[in-house]
Amino acid sequence: MKKILAFLFLLLVACAPAMPAKEPTPAKAPSEPQVTAQEEVVSPPQELPPKPTEIEEEVTGTPVEPTGWEHDPYSQLGCESLLTEEEFASSCGKDASALVVTYRIGTHNCFVNVKDRANERLTAGITLTGYDDAETAEKEFDRRLVVLKVGADKSVGERAYEFPKLDRETIHFLRDEFILEVGSDTRLCSEEGLYSVARIVDGRLK
Repeated sequence: MKKILAFLFLLLVACAPAMPAKEPTPAKAPSEPQVTAQEEVVSPPQELPPKPTEIEEEVTGTPVEPTGWEHDPYSQLGCESLLTEEEFASSCGKDASALVVTYRIGTHNCFVNVKDRANERLTAGITLTGYDDAETAEKEFDRRLVVLKVGADKSVGERAYEFPKLDRETIHFLRDEFILEVGSDTRLCSEEGLYSVARIVDGRLK
């Protein structure tokens, strides 16, 4: 009986399917450090504005003289032609070398400033304001008479009035489309001398 069982066991072993050979597992390669790719953002080069040429600078330059006003008295008579050091000195009994006269032009105004070289606090000046026409200037002159409650005479220009201030005399007068103010510290020029200055300036506008 034992022989029969041993024979059957051998038969089963011989008939059993062969097990497939297990393939060897390949060895893992040493791990490499992971590198994360980053894009480098490069800004485009900033372009500098082109340098203006000499022609462009000349065209876009700031004008020296005021423009845009149809009636421009300064191009006709010149602010510096209204009064000189010699004329002021002669009218006010001063030495011309002791005075400094400067000129400045605005959009609708012209200014003449007089200073004593030894004491710059002693000043005189002329302010010329131009209007579109004589009628407009006359209306403005009349408005000032009403506001200041003063009367006008014909001592200078077409009409004039005097408006004294502290240690200062001022004469306002009308000539065509211009209103002028001539003023001075009383220590620099007397009232009589100031009227002489005003008449010189008025003569430039005729």
